[in-house]
Amino acid sequence: MRVKLLITATCLVMLASAWAQQQTQATPARPPASALEAKVRRAWEDFKNKNKSGFAAILADGFAEVEDDGGGSRNAKAEVAEIDEFNLDQYTLKDFKIKPIGADGALVTYMAEYTVSGQSVHQKAAYGEVWVRRGNDWKLLYVQETKVK
Repeated sequence: MRVKLLITATCLVMLASAWAQQQTQATPARPPASALEAKVRRAWEDFKNKNKSGFAAILADGFAEVEDDGGGSRNAKAEVAEIDEFNLDQYTLKDFKIKPIGADGALVTYMAEYTVSGQSVHQKAAYGEVWVRRGNDWKLLYVQETKVK
């Protein structure tokens, strides 16, 4: 009888250990705010420096951006093509806020102020971006830009 009780207790301990390990693996760590902020800053720098391949590398499949220029939604191809037409002269990014969306997503909001050379544009805008985890990397899925006064 003691042997059966000992075997049963050992099996329960092993099952509990396996369950706990599975739960730990099923709940990935939340993205560190500094890593996503760095990715946003890198994207702006790639856009400014006309690094199309660097910029395109951060975009997730199904990427879309909506700006308040009346042009509607842009896909990744249109957004990368815009790099040639848009001469970003300088920019400032601030007020980053990062909120997890489930285990594999994050909402990143921030303010941007930028100038575009050759177009006499000085713009202030609020940005909302949805970032998603794809494997071990984070990719940009959606961007909403809203001009502010």
